[in-house]
Amino acid sequence: MRITWHDGIDRTTATTGFNVVERKGIGHPDSLADLIAEEFSRRYSLHGLDLFGAVPNHWVDKVALVGAETEVSFGGYTVHKPISAYLFGKVTRSVGDQSLPIEELFRDVVEDVLLEATGNEDIVRSVRSFVENTAGIGADHPASFYRPSAGEECRVPGKGVVANDTAFCSAYAPVDPLDTLAVDVENHVNSASFKEGLDGLGSDVKVMLVRAVDVVEVTACLPVHPEAVGSHREYTALVTATYDRLDAFVCQHPVVRRSPWLTQLNVNTKDHGRSAYLAPFGTSLGKGDCGLVGRGNKANGVISASGGAGVEALAGKNPVHHTGKLYTLAAARLADRLHTKLGVANEVVLVSRNGDRLDDPSFVGVRLAGRGAQSNRDAIEELTAATLAELPLLSERLLALSPIDRFRDPSLVLEV
Repeated sequence: MRITWHDGIDRTTATTGFNVVERKGIGHPDSLADLIAEEFSRRYSLHGLDLFGAVPNHWVDKVALVGAETEVSFGGYTVHKPISAYLFGKVTRSVGDQSLPIEELFRDVVEDVLLEATGNEDIVRSVRSFVENTAGIGADHPASFYRPSAGEECRVPGKGVVANDTAFCSAYAPVDPLDTLAVDVENHVNSASFKEGLDGLGSDVKVMLVRAVDVVEVTACLPVHPEAVGSHREYTALVTATYDRLDAFVCQHPVVRRSPWLTQLNVNTKDHGRSAYLAPFGTSLGKGDCGLVGRGNKANGVISASGGAGVEALAGKNPVHHTGKLYTLAAARLADRLHTKLGVANEVVLVSRNGDRLDDPSFVGVRLAGRGAQSNRDAIEELTAATLAELPLLSERLLALSPIDRFRDPSLVLEV
């Protein structure tokens, strides 16, 4: 394992430069695709562990959601073609002569996630699911990789786990104040307490924060169930009441109160004339928008213009040996621990090569703010080794945590 470190990253403060942060809400089609892929992988893994004592090989990070074809107006909507949920990927079909219920598991996951994320029972009656399983036999794996004859062939030896991909994953610490504000605003808008008395708000919320020096512009896109508003006047009244409640939350948020920021709130900026953000089931998935794994929030819960960022989609990847998932989260843990130990902002990059030992990355890069990387060499090496040694514990934690809980609180995965 090669570890490289150096000084000098320039992290802007909360009152210098600029930053842009986006948070896609729990009902956004891309968020739903991530949640479905991750929950399917979790349930499939647990099912395998229960039956065979091991996680059968699978790779389902290509879930796609195709939105419904609908006619939407004030007072209601008509569905002409339902939502389609597709699982594309490699999934072990059976272990020996015992088949795994892939299609049933996927259907149940789709319905459960859509119901919990949107809080709308009608969406379950307007979705159909499909599985395109591409698991075959290749020269780079033994035939038992996707066609095991017994549970023992699914089991990966503790010291023999190898990386499944050539990839790089990155993270940074500490959390930027704008990241915290974006996560909290979306979670609050989608909370029961916020929606009390605001009947009709949906879950496909998007939050965009733009900070230029000490001015923060908050843009929120808030969907409304069409059946909840019978006219444009009713819609406008609901959006206005929502604006007032959200503006008060933003102004009183601890991040804003601790910073000399001037905040400006914009809600549903496309609303001109008779235009309105009406979304069947409370999500744009109900009016034709589509969702794909990897286009949603990153592991830290946001999409940020600052800090190191890779393009790996962790949702749906095997929690035992897929580096796109494990290295992304391990990098976040290492960055957080370095910040706690050294008290300086940092960025971490982990690089895997296909076939290398999982606990021995081909490259570890650490960038520290300010000076002192050389004097902190021992601490960097010690924390790196400790974090990589805990990869099996990270796999266990991923299987124990609900993806929806992780969505709402990205910091949960940092805990051992």
